[in-house]
Amino acid sequence: MARLVDESKLARIHAATLELVVEKGYGGASISAIANKAGVAEGYLYRFYSSKQDLVTSLLYGRINHLIVNLKEFLNHELTITSVIELLIGELFVLAETAQNEIRFIHVLMHDYNFQISEQQRSEIEVLCQQVIDSGIRNEEFNETLTVEEVYTMVIIYPIEFINLRIKGFFGINGWNDSDKRKVVEFCINALK
Repeated sequence: MARLVDESKLARIHAATLELVVEKGYGGASISAIANKAGVAEGYLYRFYSSKQDLVTSLLYGRINHLIVNLKEFLNHELTITSVIELLIGELFVLAETAQNEIRFIHVLMHDYNFQISEQQRSEIEVLCQQVIDSGIRNEEFNETLTVEEVYTMVIIYPIEFINLRIKGFFGINGWNDSDKRKVVEFCINALK
């Protein structure tokens, strides 16, 4: 007989994981603490995830996959790489505005040496970054020396860093406006030219 899945419990597990990883880092977010915060038994959590690594990877995969799907969509429908980059960075700002803990979650995991994205995700990102380069060279938007690492850094890492500096108010400035978003996009595009 199949077990029923309580979606509200899974949602609480996911929310608790996001919160604890953001607050305590990957290492500080134990399965016990996640289960306790979600109000479920550890055994219930293990019905769906074999380990903390599996749980956190699953959550991160969902967020990264959303960016991958968007990038594929943008590459298929936009005429210029500049517009693709504008749209993708715009998606990062939308995520920060609508689900701040999710962008913070990605940020924390990007900087945690104890955690790595899956090889499949890394490979997909590499292929998409290469497509950005190839299209940018074809359209004469980028020069031929651009690397996958540079594209990833400028299109994903830098905007997420900027957003998180503003969330934390690191330099005494909280939040952002449309002018700030445009500056981030311009900075990233200019860095890739």
